[in-house]
Amino acid sequence: MESLLDYLDAIEDLLDGSKSVPFSNKISVEKERIFDIISEIRLNLPLEIRQAQRVIEDHDKIINDARNKAANIKQDADNEAKTLTNNHEIFRRAAEQASDVIEETKKSARDMRLNAMDYADEILEKTESMIRESMDNMEQQYKILLEYFGKTVDVLYENRQQLRGR
Repeated sequence: MESLLDYLDAIEDLLDGSKSVPFSNKISVEKERIFDIISEIRLNLPLEIRQAQRVIEDHDKIINDARNKAANIKQDADNEAKTLTNNHEIFRRAAEQASDVIEETKKSARDMRLNAMDYADEILEKTESMIRESMDNMEQQYKILLEYFGKTVDVLYENRQQLRGR
C-alpha cells in the first residue's frame, strides 16, 4: 500500500467484512489483521509526513512569492499613479479643447441647419410663386378657350339654323 488513504480503506474493508455479534451493535474483528495494517501505517507514516511538510513548505514559498509580487505591483501602481497625476493636467487641457471643439461644431451645425432651412424656404417661395403664376395663366387661357368654344358653338348653331332655313 502506498498512502494513508489506502490503509484507511483496508481498515474499512476489514470492518465491513467482519461478522456481527448477535443482538448487539458490535462486530468481531481479526485482531492480527488490524495490527498488521497499523504497523504498515507506522512504517510508511514518515513518508506521508515528509510529503505533507513539502506541501507546507511549497505553500509558504508560494505565499511569500505572492507577497513579493503584490509589493512589486503596489510599487508599480504607485509609480503609475504619479505618472497619471502628472498627466492629469494634460488630460484636463485636452478635455477643455475637446469641449471647445464640440461647442464650435454644434454652433456650426446649427448655423448650417438654419441656412439650409432659409435656402429651402426661398426655393419653396419661388416654386409657390411660379405655380401661382402658372395657375393664373391657365385660368386666363381657360377663359379664352371657353370664350372661343362659346363663339364656336354660337357659329355652329347659326350655321345649322341657316341650313334648316330658319
